[in-house]
Amino acid sequence: MAGDNAVVVEGVSKCFRLTTDRPLSLKEAWTGLRPGSGRRFRRISSEPFWALRDVSLEVPRGSMYGLVGRNGSGKSSLLRIMAGIYRPTAGRIEAKGRTSALLELGAGFHPALSGRENIYLNASVLGVPKAQIDERVEQIIEFAGLEEFIDSPVKIYSSGMYVRLGFAVAVHVDPEILIVDEVVAVGDEEFQLRCFSHLESLRAHGVTIVLVSHDLGMLRANCDQMAWLNRGLLAAAGDPQDVVNAYLDTIDTEGAASVGHRPRPDDEGDTPLRITNLEFFDGAGHRPKSFASGDPLIVRVHYFASEPIEDPVFSLGFYDHNNLHLAGPRSHVDGFRPGKVEGESWVEFRLSRIPFRTGAFHVNAAVQDSDASFLYDRRAREFWLQVSGEPDPQANGLFNLEGNWQAGN
Repeated sequence: MAGDNAVVVEGVSKCFRLTTDRPLSLKEAWTGLRPGSGRRFRRISSEPFWALRDVSLEVPRGSMYGLVGRNGSGKSSLLRIMAGIYRPTAGRIEAKGRTSALLELGAGFHPALSGRENIYLNASVLGVPKAQIDERVEQIIEFAGLEEFIDSPVKIYSSGMYVRLGFAVAVHVDPEILIVDEVVAVGDEEFQLRCFSHLESLRAHGVTIVLVSHDLGMLRANCDQMAWLNRGLLAAAGDPQDVVNAYLDTIDTEGAASVGHRPRPDDEGDTPLRITNLEFFDGAGHRPKSFASGDPLIVRVHYFASEPIEDPVFSLGFYDHNNLHLAGPRSHVDGFRPGKVEGESWVEFRLSRIPFRTGAFHVNAAVQDSDASFLYDRRAREFWLQVSGEPDPQANGLFNLEGNWQAGN
């Protein structure tokens, strides 16, 4: 093992074969004819599909390591190789320690067996002695919260019950390396909180955790290191903040291009209109470190125009920690036209009250030409709005609408 790493991935590639025009029945395979057509189907062909290409990374022992990427980027394939379910087409992987994995709903369960019987089945596959499971089976059942259904066949279980049972087994068999796919997200909020609390406890006891999730805020806050897979390639690895920002920058750029926003063509790579800063003020013109839900808010966008530009379009984007787009005010849509801009100045967007509940929100700023057809400049994930205060345990959602209830006459 290189250094003190629990998992080392060296030049790993994985190729699958994609087949086309497969016969649908034994008769078709034998006769070569499509039913009722009298025509032969084409010869079955297959094409290589590289789910992973030359991926190398190291997972330090006792760390929480996150994997991000779009669906189909190769994350699940890499987890299965780490867990020993797949063999790499090329390269090698070394995992030091007992590995426990929770990769998909129902994996390793026999539908005709009861939940209790499947606990023993899963544990035996992981090499855990029966005597050890005898000592922990009640603890596993209690953690899963399935006392009422534990002696029923798992084929009647819901997806959430599958996840509860699978996770409870995976974390109670003394794993040294725990591999968890996105399936935990299927559970309800209470169970997810319990899962991540238990993961923290395992990490405190030296267990290495490799985790795939689309919850970027959770990964950024809890992972020691992260990696981003993009179409089977390792796009970035290292500090969680840097990896998440690189990942989101690509998504933002592609998203802007998909709706027709494109950078202004310029051989020098420069722009005549730049956003230089973003500032947050309260109603009295002060710049507090944090605001409260319901406070007035002024967002001041500073810019510099090196040449006269007529009626540029300024826009803001409010996002939560998972990059969920909450609001996107644009100057032209809101009836504001700045006229001709030149030199150094600013524009403001004013809110009479902040609708967001407690949390941290990043605010992006962009400026386009008067037709909103191309971008002059864009600043993303550099400016954070902190909404503080004691969260209301009875409140739901991200927004505080401050509406009124009334009864009928």
